[in-house]
Amino acid sequence: VSRRGFLTAASIGVGVAAASTVRGPVAGANPFATGSLGMAQDMLQSVSTGSGMIQPNGPLGYVGVTFPSPEEIVGRIRFAFPDGSVDDWIPLEALDSAPDFGSTPASELVAAPEGAVGYEVDAPAGSAATVFDDGRGAPRNYSLGSVGLLGLPVIPRAAWGAGDVSGNRWAPQFHPAQSITIHHTAVAPGPDRAASVRSIYNYHANTLGWGDVGYHLLVDPEGRIYQGRGGTVGGTPVFQVPPVAGIAPPVVTAGHVGGFNNGNIGISLLGDFTWSPPTPAAVGATIDCVRALCNATGINPQGGITYRNPQGGATRNMPAVSGHRDWQPNECPGSAFYPQMQFIRDHAARGWAPRAVSSAAFGS
Repeated sequence: VSRRGFLTAASIGVGVAAASTVRGPVAGANPFATGSLGMAQDMLQSVSTGSGMIQPNGPLGYVGVTFPSPEEIVGRIRFAFPDGSVDDWIPLEALDSAPDFGSTPASELVAAPEGAVGYEVDAPAGSAATVFDDGRGAPRNYSLGSVGLLGLPVIPRAAWGAGDVSGNRWAPQFHPAQSITIHHTAVAPGPDRAASVRSIYNYHANTLGWGDVGYHLLVDPEGRIYQGRGGTVGGTPVFQVPPVAGIAPPVVTAGHVGGFNNGNIGISLLGDFTWSPPTPAAVGATIDCVRALCNATGINPQGGITYRNPQGGATRNMPAVSGHRDWQPNECPGSAFYPQMQFIRDHAARGWAPRAVSSAAFGS
């Protein structure tokens, strides 16, 4: 059963509903020959599902699936290995982050098991699958330097490789900060954390057509913080311009809580925390982010707000710092992590010394 509750055990078999044998052989396949598992696929190329086993022309890191309509977000995936065996089918799960302008219906990214060399997707006609490199290929010599954000070291977009591919086509909008929302990416990161961030960016910006990544900041298991959404003056993370004491500058709108993104800062931790919580380093970095952002904007980490979307007027009474599931019916940021939301609020409040107020307080 899907950890996000979108699929049921009865619904995951889109084709013939039959139990698969763990690591059964792929008939006639010679997995060591290029393309022998079926259709060859380039990185970032979308191919139609139902094409049988597919072998990427490159490292098999993540697979994302798009669907023909929101009513047909259902499917399953399995992976093949060099010995000619295949894993069990696993259900695809619906992506639950989106910009306010909507999104192509899609699955969460699925991480390929170590050693997998091919995959097969069973999904409705008109669905398509795209493969992303999570860093298992040739390592890239990025210098993961940092820029300062409110005293925090943040790895800028250029350092994790946002410029390697096109995709930054989302014209920025800016609105006063009102809230902070915490997520998980719902997929385990690869050993090359920057490559994992690039994969999420590519999926959001290019495959789904958003034009950029949907989160403002991302946090890896070692507690490193990555700049997400771009479009700001001089590349400043999160804010339109660097914050100074007084009135906080507006924040760039991202795409992490559909319908409630304006003025809502999204922090996403790399990983799937359905069954296990994030590392202490990642939680600590999240607390540091929340405290620094609250100090810069005047948001009370332990307070409540009446969120008002300046476009459309939607309102919602919310904790100022929340998990994604507080906004919408989903499991994000994972059942093993969500109970720590109050812990994050309480520890962010230690040392909370607001040096500015959000311009939202003045109705702008």
